[in-house]
Amino acid sequence: MKYFHLLIIAIFIATSLKAQNPEPIYSFVTVQKPLAYYKTQAIAWKKAATMKPSDANAWYNYYRVMRNLKALDTTDHRAYSEKDSSLKLIVAEMGKAVPNSFEYNLCMWISTPHTPASTKYLQRAEELGNDRLEHVADMIVWGELERNIQRRDKYSDIWYHSKLSSPGMLYYNYNVLAGLKQNAILFTCGDNDTYPLWMLQSQGIRRDVTVLNLSLLRIPAYRAKVFNELGIANWKADSNADKETYFEKEVIKKALANNKNYTVYVALTAATDDYISSIDDHLYLIGLAYEYHTESIDNLAILKKNFEQVFALDYLSHEFYSDISSGISEQMNMNYAVPMLKLYEHYKLSGDTQKAALLKEKILIIAKNSTYESEIIKQLN
Repeated sequence: MKYFHLLIIAIFIATSLKAQNPEPIYSFVTVQKPLAYYKTQAIAWKKAATMKPSDANAWYNYYRVMRNLKALDTTDHRAYSEKDSSLKLIVAEMGKAVPNSFEYNLCMWISTPHTPASTKYLQRAEELGNDRLEHVADMIVWGELERNIQRRDKYSDIWYHSKLSSPGMLYYNYNVLAGLKQNAILFTCGDNDTYPLWMLQSQGIRRDVTVLNLSLLRIPAYRAKVFNELGIANWKADSNADKETYFEKEVIKKALANNKNYTVYVALTAATDDYISSIDDHLYLIGLAYEYHTESIDNLAILKKNFEQVFALDYLSHEFYSDISSGISEQMNMNYAVPMLKLYEHYKLSGDTQKAALLKEKILIIAKNSTYESEIIKQLN
């Protein structure tokens, strides 16, 4: 037994030492790690940058891990502005230590408001690191902000074919696109319900759909440009725009009145009560998005068609790939529970026991080990 305890201690020490070694830091929306991991990595990367100030990679990873902590560390009770100032201090130190590096210019772009003036940092980063992947998402955003679809497609294609591409996210977002009408307008709100859509469009899939990210629409010049393309009356944000969710509500309302009669959808990922409460009576669940209509529609028929004939769903029960974002993909897949449960009830009521059983199997797969598993099992029973 003595040797067993010694072995456990040795393993613990080895694991602890490994945890303190600096590792490449990915955005928390790409790779999911526990809070303790980021705190440990923050210490490791700060030490690396301090010991070797000329190491641009150390500075970059230190900045990235602190940025992750800014978003995730609920034990840090500093004001948002104070946290933001801390990040800017890191970038300022980078400017002294590695001013001509790819990493410094990229961090400058990330840490400053996205304006025509600040794009010089992203352009410089592109010149210094055109074989790198860290700036790909930012190049996609720059392309979208200028409505330079060729640039957006170029870097979306690079991401699509890279090791950072998540097959699970691509499958999910393929199904989002597949269920929409021609020339649809789709509102999204985050990274994982936006970038994969553009990646798929770069491969020629549903290029007719216009993806509008609610965060990017806060940029006045971009909003004016894309609204003009879509026949949406532009809205100069008033004094209420800074209030939480007010802006999003108004932007969605404006889009509903587009003069080209494009059908408007809100992705399930963006369909929070705060955003859609004022139009909730006119939103119809058709799959992984809500479709807006002023008059009643038979959305159950559309739901059935999408799940039975349109959506690619085999990936939910069979993993054909390794996925850098596997944990996050599983969380995204929980969105299927909303339309699947509705369709499951329909199959049961109509006496279609075979389809009900097949769908129940998929619902249980996506719910397994999630925080909603017991609740979903209750609904199924």
